[in-house]
Amino acid sequence: MNEEIIKLIKLAVLCIVLCVVIAVVVALLLRTPFLAGQKAYLYRLLAFDAIACVVLLAVLVPVVVKRGSVFGLELSSVVMCVGLSTLAMAVFLSLGPMPIERSYTIFSLADMAEEPETVLTTEEMKAQFINGFVEEAGETQKRIDEQVHIGNLEAVDGGYRITAKGQRLIKLMRLVESVFPVPDETCIYPNGK
Repeated sequence: MNEEIIKLIKLAVLCIVLCVVIAVVVALLLRTPFLAGQKAYLYRLLAFDAIACVVLLAVLVPVVVKRGSVFGLELSSVVMCVGLSTLAMAVFLSLGPMPIERSYTIFSLADMAEEPETVLTTEEMKAQFINGFVEEAGETQKRIDEQVHIGNLEAVDGGYRITAKGQRLIKLMRLVESVFPVPDETCIYPNGK
């Protein structure tokens, strides 16, 4: 029993170390122009996560095969740890850095943090959202460009139209919402059900 517990501890430590390595690789890659043309920040994060996974496998698999084991862990255990760490980091990147770039709440709080003693009314906060987040920060155009880039919208006659891919995405999101209901359905059913 003690050997199994020691092995589990080694696996957990390896997963934690691999998560840190993946975080470092992603953080470094974000500071390069590599994949900078990818308009969807989340896709860039996940691509870098996948790249880190491939690099880790390319480094660790030959080492484990040559040595027979690493820290007493066989090849299958090391590969499993790389996979689990990659998945864990994908979840972290989706819930950590990605919302910073997209969240009005973060924008609003960051704006208010500049003058923390200032009290804003609801109307002033609405204006902050419309003027600061939507217009000045260009968040609306950023979202439109992102959707065109990934193929959910297409530019047509000076405007935009949803594509078949975008329609499939909405059908999928409505299916997901039917299983995991959201408190405010207007985001997925803007004109009611």
